[in-house]
Amino acid sequence: MKKAKWFDRQGRPSGAFPNNAEIKGYYMYCNGLAAVVSLTMLQMPKVIKVLEDEFGKVANSGSMESSATPQAEPIPPVSSEDFYIRNDEAITSVTNCLQESAGTIPSCSLAVAGWAFLLQKISQLVREHTEWDAGDENTPRAPKIVEAYTEIIPKLFPTTVEVGLKQLFGRISHQLHPVVIAILESTSESGSGAGFSLKGEEDYLRMKNVVAALVRKTTPYYEFCETLINATFLSHDVEYQHLSDYSKFVEGERPVALEESWIGSPVEKFSQDDETLKLLLRAKNRFPYEPLPFLRLLRGISTESSAVINYLTNLDTYTHILPAGFKEYDDFGPEESGNIRLVTDLLLFPPRERGMLEHEVESGNMSSDGGLVINRGTQGVQISSGGTRQVVAWRCKYNGLSLLGRILECKITSQELREDLTNDIVASEIVSLLTVLIATSPESQAAARRAPGHYELPQALGEASDMLGRNRDVISLVFDLLDTQLGRINVEDPFFTVGLDFVNSLVHVAPGRVWPYLARSVLLERHGRGGAFSGYLCAVEVTQGNYDFTLANLTLFESLVEEAIRSSAVHKGRSRALVLSSKAPEPSGPGGNGVSDIVQREILLGYTRVIVDIFESYRGFKYSKDIAQKLQIGTRIARIFNTILYYAYGVDEFSDSENKLTSVLMPSAEYLVSVFLGQGENDLPIEPILGAIQDGVATPESSLYTKTLGLWVDQVIQMVKFADVLVRVRLYLDHPPSHLEKRLYANAGSMAKLYAADEQYKAYVLELFESLVKSSGSFSEEPPSLLGHLGSDCANHFVTLLSSLDKPYQDEGVEIRIWNFISAVVSNKQQGMSILLLRGEALRQGRTTAKPVKNKSMLQICFDALDEIDTLPVEKTLAMLEMISTALNFWTLAMDDLRKHPKILPGLTKHVESFNIEFLPADTKDVITEKACKVAIAAHIARILALYTHSRRPSDKDQTFFKQLIPRLKYYFDKAVKISGYRSSLHALLPKNFEEKWSGVKLAQFKKTRLRRTIYGPDAVYDIVLGDKVLGFDPTWAGRADGYRSEVQEANLNLSLVQTQVNLLSSWELLAVELCDFAKNSPDLAKSLTDVVVACLKENVETGLPSNVFSQILSRRADFAFVVVRKIHQALPESDHFSKVFTSALKAVHNSRAEFHHALTTTGMDYYRSLLRIIYISLTAICKKEKHSLEFGLLIVDLLDIVVARGFKDLVQAAHQHPDTANPADIALVTGILQAALRIKDINEIHTGLANHLHENQTIRAATTLFSWADQLASADGDPVYGELAVLFLLELSSVPVIAEQLALENVLELLMSSTLATRIAVGGITPHNNPRLHAIWSRGLLPLALNLLANIGTRYGREIVTFLKYFEAQLRTALEGWKKPSVVVLPAVNEVVGVGMILAIVNKMGGREELKGSVNIDTQVAADGVEYLLGHRNYLKSLVAPMSVDEEEMRDDLTEKVVIGLGTVQTLLQEEGEE
Repeated sequence: MKKAKWFDRQGRPSGAFPNNAEIKGYYMYCNGLAAVVSLTMLQMPKVIKVLEDEFGKVANSGSMESSATPQAEPIPPVSSEDFYIRNDEAITSVTNCLQESAGTIPSCSLAVAGWAFLLQKISQLVREHTEWDAGDENTPRAPKIVEAYTEIIPKLFPTTVEVGLKQLFGRISHQLHPVVIAILESTSESGSGAGFSLKGEEDYLRMKNVVAALVRKTTPYYEFCETLINATFLSHDVEYQHLSDYSKFVEGERPVALEESWIGSPVEKFSQDDETLKLLLRAKNRFPYEPLPFLRLLRGISTESSAVINYLTNLDTYTHILPAGFKEYDDFGPEESGNIRLVTDLLLFPPRERGMLEHEVESGNMSSDGGLVINRGTQGVQISSGGTRQVVAWRCKYNGLSLLGRILECKITSQELREDLTNDIVASEIVSLLTVLIATSPESQAAARRAPGHYELPQALGEASDMLGRNRDVISLVFDLLDTQLGRINVEDPFFTVGLDFVNSLVHVAPGRVWPYLARSVLLERHGRGGAFSGYLCAVEVTQGNYDFTLANLTLFESLVEEAIRSSAVHKGRSRALVLSSKAPEPSGPGGNGVSDIVQREILLGYTRVIVDIFESYRGFKYSKDIAQKLQIGTRIARIFNTILYYAYGVDEFSDSENKLTSVLMPSAEYLVSVFLGQGENDLPIEPILGAIQDGVATPESSLYTKTLGLWVDQVIQMVKFADVLVRVRLYLDHPPSHLEKRLYANAGSMAKLYAADEQYKAYVLELFESLVKSSGSFSEEPPSLLGHLGSDCANHFVTLLSSLDKPYQDEGVEIRIWNFISAVVSNKQQGMSILLLRGEALRQGRTTAKPVKNKSMLQICFDALDEIDTLPVEKTLAMLEMISTALNFWTLAMDDLRKHPKILPGLTKHVESFNIEFLPADTKDVITEKACKVAIAAHIARILALYTHSRRPSDKDQTFFKQLIPRLKYYFDKAVKISGYRSSLHALLPKNFEEKWSGVKLAQFKKTRLRRTIYGPDAVYDIVLGDKVLGFDPTWAGRADGYRSEVQEANLNLSLVQTQVNLLSSWELLAVELCDFAKNSPDLAKSLTDVVVACLKENVETGLPSNVFSQILSRRADFAFVVVRKIHQALPESDHFSKVFTSALKAVHNSRAEFHHALTTTGMDYYRSLLRIIYISLTAICKKEKHSLEFGLLIVDLLDIVVARGFKDLVQAAHQHPDTANPADIALVTGILQAALRIKDINEIHTGLANHLHENQTIRAATTLFSWADQLASADGDPVYGELAVLFLLELSSVPVIAEQLALENVLELLMSSTLATRIAVGGITPHNNPRLHAIWSRGLLPLALNLLANIGTRYGREIVTFLKYFEAQLRTALEGWKKPSVVVLPAVNEVVGVGMILAIVNKMGGREELKGSVNIDTQVAADGVEYLLGHRNYLKSLVAPMSVDEEEMRDDLTEKVVIGLGTVQTLLQEEGEE
């Protein structure tokens, strides 16, 4: 009865509504919609099923009762008893309503026709079942519907039911098909009223099926005419641009499609319906005399390409007009039957003129010259015999597709035919039919989805080319015809769109034909010719307001961009696999594309230039046909530009633009960057983006025009995505701030409103905001303020919306983007917005003095949500933790909130305490991805704990917290320094196999760039989607489960795991370093941290990871270990834990001796420098012990061999060979290790071992050589730092007596004095003020070295010492005379004079006084008097003391004391010399 009530309300006149244009428009729209809804309410398939079941059940009941066979279970009824067709009142109501409306309201004709058909169906069933007799108990009782038909329905018609139904069909005979045509065409201005079209509805295909079912069922009731053909065609046809949506619709509903239902493909039901097949037969029997009906019906069902091709290639009727005066036939059969028989051969279709080398080859009735001849004896039927020329339908077999190709050839060659066959409409229908047959062919579908294998040309193309001339096929015909038509761009021609659709259908299946055509076509302007696209747009489309041609060009351009990406590997190599990727049957050019990549770039760039011009202006165009065209233009352009930028800059970061995998897109991408990311204040290119944002804010809320509303939303989304990509490209290319970004900031308020306008916009708006904030954070100047551009009122509302976390929709993706946006804000110089988000206080409005409203801040919301961290999705948890760690890192107020929340830190540590992540070979992709996210979660928790720990200084009150914290960090202590699960063989072999398989293509070219957002999982690092596009043709890519695609996914998953573990190591380093501050009061913590150091060193030794992949990880781990060792040494300098640290560090060096020495000689010391530092600190702590084992002594000897004897020599070699990259600090580090080793007590064996290793490696000679070359190896400012390092190294060696002897034997002093540096010092006048480096070499190096040699060797070395002093006589006088009246006293000068005094005193004590006086002319008394005066006037001395370094500056008071002690030593030494 509900359906009956619906019909009671139909037919209400429009005058009942107010005379308002908008309301009237809605009424007209609803009028058309009501027509389809009314038809749907009749439930024709369901009613037919009910009727057939009802009649069949009753008819079978009598036989079943008399049968000896047991009665089967009854078939459940299709519907309940209250179904309207069983209700008398409902039948009456519907019949009366539709009788009243029939012929008066055109839109009601659909429901009238449907109801009339149902009544006719009931009448038919009643006539077929005449056995019912209510008075006979042995006959079945008639169904209730029969009673209704015989008793109720006759009363509803003025005459009999049969006559009434005939009149009902007659009253709508001139309305039904026009109404169907009106609601199925793009615009609807008749029948159902302007404003309604099925194409504008979201459920368009399902509604179209309802109409198509009606057309099929009512076909027998109408004459064969143009409106019937067009209605049948439109109700079954699928436009080329909608084929993809149609295929998805059919595939999605195929499992539930029933023969008589509205679900599924209407074409399949067309082929199963006898009446529609009869209609097709009638149209075929009039072909090609009347070509359009047959062509349109075929095009309507051409989505079933195989069936249509089979039908067309086996036509058995050819209808035409007999030539004038032709009488060569006989009549046969019954009189006036019209049957005739040929008595001679008859030419049906004229041949073309054959070339000199072309011979006729007959195939049945068709010949190679394009003619069609039927033999004598062929029978036919006269269709019309009136007039002078007769129309005959001959019964002959021929290939209809070949004939269609021949018709096109006649049109292009202007061969004379009947006008009906060569006019533009017929040509358009033929090309449209071919286009759909190509697009729906198995070959095209395989090429479109990039199925593995080689794609042949579709069968339709071959069949249509059979009757064509040499060197010509149907593709070339259509191309030539299109170019010919494009020469007339000032005239509207629908063939332009049809021809472009044909070209587009070939892009993927035959690119070798499309690219060459576009290269020579007049469609685009190239080299000063062409330009039909822009010319036709300006001359015709803009003036008429119809942009079908522009939309067809956009579709073609999008396909070309896609194909250019797919074929990008073709130009990179010539392997067999890449040759097979050619789609053309015979590749005519490089890689099967028919043109070079240079020409491809020019074509794509030409299209890009034109479409950029359209993009700048399309919002101002006139749109007369359909406003949806405006939305489609904007959507498609933005989507295409997104694709170009995405694949031009989104992969292959390190190749230049010529060698990128997607290099064919680079000119177009660079042009887009120049237009949209310029600094000039040109609003024209970016106005469509800003306009789309305003459109999004004004998104209508309506349940009408749902398809158009969907296009509206899609356009806004694509524009926002385009803006997002542009902003990220600007940041990726490191270009100056663009005008686009400034305008986006100016429209920040609109963007915030867009976020609130529709749920579908939220994620994309947040991504744009995030990219905008990150990009502006890189500005050299102060970035624009997001808060300032939003304004206080808008900002308050925006933050309120964000704090709702997408309630009530609970879209996890939107929530993740909210947290990502906040992370970007708080870390990119957006102070105002950061405070608003983190404090939760609404901004004051105007001059109000009211206290601001305090709401929950985003931090508090996040903290509360993380209380349930164990139940949250890992991706969402990861985003929230990242926001917290970022906020804590940049804002102290975030730390205050953290301290106020009592559960957050215990909850986080408890969560990570439960982690037990093991990477197993059997893990699925989803499991691996989840584990990677969990490791990333652990990394962020460690970072949060590190920041919290850093904010708290060590104190007694913190001990309780840390005692509870440390046990919960077991996961970090055990796992954080390990990088496990790395599949070295996979990452080593995959790139190699990749390049061997596809020559010229490298796996690294698929690697994503910084333009992409970070994700974990199967598509993390290498772009799988791009791989599918480029390599999908090859079965080895994805044709099997273990193909290359699977391996690349495994590599992505493995790298996701590795990357998250690296992040964990970095975060754990921060936390561990902060924990070191608490190690002084916690021996257990100190031990645990020492174990971490040992674990780092052990992992570096035992992992065996490839150095080219993990060199940075090894260095980071070593740096981490060094920092922890240093912090522990500062806190506990005498700890017993340093022995195992030293052993582990030495083992790390020892186990990679070859790599260690290679690093020393090539200056690649990043990793080993940290190891040497650890060794140095450990030795510094160990040397304080009184006793050491013999095993430890052997380790020291080994250390001195590897690091000191040979290591120093390697560093000297590096300084000579790589002076620009060599680090002098490395030599100082080796010298420090030597110094620490020599201080170890109770192990004398190391001296002998060191001497032997020095001799074996000629280390002493290396040191003297370095000293002699120091002035040439000096830095840019002429600093001979290597001279000081060399002499200090020799000085440390000279402290060992056995090595001092070795130095004396090698004449070290003589070698040093022969150097350029020594000559410069010997001239004299070197002071700490005029030349600090030379003075240091002299005072800290040469003097102590000579002193050590003299002290360790004794009088045997006295003569060499005297010679040394004589050589530096001038500098000795400078050192002594400088104390006569010093203007400033510095510690280096004091040390220098102490050294001079000591060496003079020792020489005198050894009996060399007289020889010294005779050889060296110096006056020590001057220095003695000056020193004595200064020591006698301490305040004056203190005023003269000045620091020479930062360290001396920090020890100002102690510096004076050191000077006094030093001068006192000088006074004692010089006094003893005077007394002697």
